[in-house]
Amino acid sequence: MSASMHTRATLGFALMFSCGLAACGDDGAAVDAGPLDSGSADSGGADASSPDAGPPPYVLDGYCPGGAGCEAGADGTLRVGVAKLDVTPVIDATTDVQTVDVNGDGEFDPFAGDEFADNNDNGVFDGVWIAGFGNPRAATGVNDPQWVRAIALQNGDVTLVIAAIDCVGYFDDEVRMVREAVADLGVDYLSISATHSHESRDTLGIWGVDETQTGLDPAYMALLRDKAEQAIRAAVADLRPANIEYASLRLRDKPGGVLRYVSDSRDPVIIDDEVRLMRFLDAGTDTTIATLINWAAHAEYTGSSNQLLSSDFPNWLRKGVEEGVVASDGTALPGLGGVAVYVNGAVGSQIGPGRVRAQTWGGEDLPHESRSIAQNVGEQVASFVLEAFADGAGAVRDETADLGYRSHTFLLEIENRRYHVALLNRLFVRTTYEWDPDRPLAPGVNQPSIQTEVALMDIGRAQLILVPGELDPALFLGGYDGSNTPPGTDIVDLSATNPPDLSSAPAGPYLRDQARPDAEFVWLMGLANDEVGYFIPDFDYLLDRRNPYIDEAPGDHYEETNSVGTNGWPTMRGELTRLLEWTPEGGT
Repeated sequence: MSASMHTRATLGFALMFSCGLAACGDDGAAVDAGPLDSGSADSGGADASSPDAGPPPYVLDGYCPGGAGCEAGADGTLRVGVAKLDVTPVIDATTDVQTVDVNGDGEFDPFAGDEFADNNDNGVFDGVWIAGFGNPRAATGVNDPQWVRAIALQNGDVTLVIAAIDCVGYFDDEVRMVREAVADLGVDYLSISATHSHESRDTLGIWGVDETQTGLDPAYMALLRDKAEQAIRAAVADLRPANIEYASLRLRDKPGGVLRYVSDSRDPVIIDDEVRLMRFLDAGTDTTIATLINWAAHAEYTGSSNQLLSSDFPNWLRKGVEEGVVASDGTALPGLGGVAVYVNGAVGSQIGPGRVRAQTWGGEDLPHESRSIAQNVGEQVASFVLEAFADGAGAVRDETADLGYRSHTFLLEIENRRYHVALLNRLFVRTTYEWDPDRPLAPGVNQPSIQTEVALMDIGRAQLILVPGELDPALFLGGYDGSNTPPGTDIVDLSATNPPDLSSAPAGPYLRDQARPDAEFVWLMGLANDEVGYFIPDFDYLLDRRNPYIDEAPGDHYEETNSVGTNGWPTMRGELTRLLEWTPEGGT
């Protein structure tokens, strides 16, 4: 979620007290599904009351190879299939659209004189609400399609699927419904991630016409589930023998350096500027089946006043990789063909366009928050992807790749009062645990937890670390020594209010350091299988003393207001560490 996505604090806080921090309305806020044994060292478990019990066993949801149904592992042949389906919301003559925007901010404000066309004639503004930034932002049309794209991979009796949806986030409950719908396919592990587009329809619920009403459309959420199922089934049906190529590039080595393409708007300025790539080809040929792209950037380059549905820069990135673009020297680069799939990375700490100094290849400065900047950045990064796979560029090709995964489900406590409001008022529609919904919700006393998961995927030379939210890149790769700060940029502005104290920063090891020792390529996939907000380093986590989570603490501490709470990263760190250390032979 972007820092520009400020929920109006005054109304939200008043709403919290009007509900008495208890369920508003007869339908309640969320279903208490009863206890869930998370198997987490942080959450205790059933025997945690015993002083000699120690941490509970770390129980995986599943793993391959060697787990149930995938005991044999690889057979020496990699098979890959791919599919994509359009999930763009329909905007037609029956759709309510904003007709007057007095101040041109893209948000509907009737008190400012804004107007809308009540095309379904019910007296209510039933807009196609765009997620990200402020609300309400109603779509008036479509700039480019939104997609669900899926790559299926199989080797022996191990089958994995990586799917990505052009949306701001996709909750755990939705992922599990899709998994249930395709359970007959024999897929060992299915990951569904959000590209984190801030220009697509609301899929989380907090960008409705006002802060008391959800932005979700049940019919659209059902369509997403149906299209995701179809795409996954089509990708599995498309499986055929394949070879694999690995490549990576760093934006610091490209024209203009990192800040031409992506920036960090929160100190310390630490950016994961690596673009990680895998290309799958029909076996023995140069014909592309799919290209998988991992790069960390908020998909919000089009900006907060935009009212045309879009997948933002991923549209031009994927299209450029598939069809070709122009290189920085003006030469035409042919596309790779096939289907390009983009998965986001460590986008916490406002990794995105905030301080970008983007230009055309001709050196013309590009305006912030515009379709032109989204297109140019997407196409320019696409050109680097194409160059990375050019002859002699250093991409590594293998005839096959062993596959594997392991995943773990656990509970994450929700301390954030703003999230309490969203749950209680059915803005967030997801199952909650570990609280009594018949008693008033009391922060720290009777408050909900949610189910989420972490996972690892092994694809030959690469290991992918899957995190269900927006991870600060420093937690993945470190960089407090300035090694991942663009040249000429201060890692910390010491004149700012409450600047981070780098002397208190963790020394590591960081997540990348804990990856599989023989992994030549280590990926961080953010917003994977859930969206639970920001994960922030402990030493720089600061809440407002009077109104925590509702108001920002003085200085640059927006991300805390969109995090699950003070225990969020410590819990996630524990789960990821134990998952990374786990082995079939000895556990952790």
